[in-house]
Amino acid sequence: MKACDFTDSSGITSWDCGVGSFNPGNWIKFDSVDLSTGYNAFAVSYASPVSGSFDIRIGNPNGQTIGTVNYGPTGDWSTNQWGGTPSLDITTRGRQDIFIVSTSGSANLREFWFKNE
Repeated sequence: MKACDFTDSSGITSWDCGVGSFNPGNWIKFDSVDLSTGYNAFAVSYASPVSGSFDIRIGNPNGQTIGTVNYGPTGDWSTNQWGGTPSLDITTRGRQDIFIVSTSGSANLREFWFKNE
């Protein structure tokens, strides 16, 4: 999923198929993401001069958390790197509305992958 393909958002800015101003409490939504029979990992391409975290939630911005990503600094706002979580709730399956909700720090987001490792 490309970050700019979100279907709803709160508090963010979007440009050149990226998402910025991803600060605590801000979120982006992706409608009807096919989680198939379940994925156990989540990857994100991001840039940030600070450490932070965000939750992956289903249903709404306060919905069930299926994973948390803790990320480290990449050096600046334009140096992207991959991070993620290898411990996604594999019991979440089928089509779900996914919310990416910032919980700390600040980042620019580019791309996401649900996967099995």
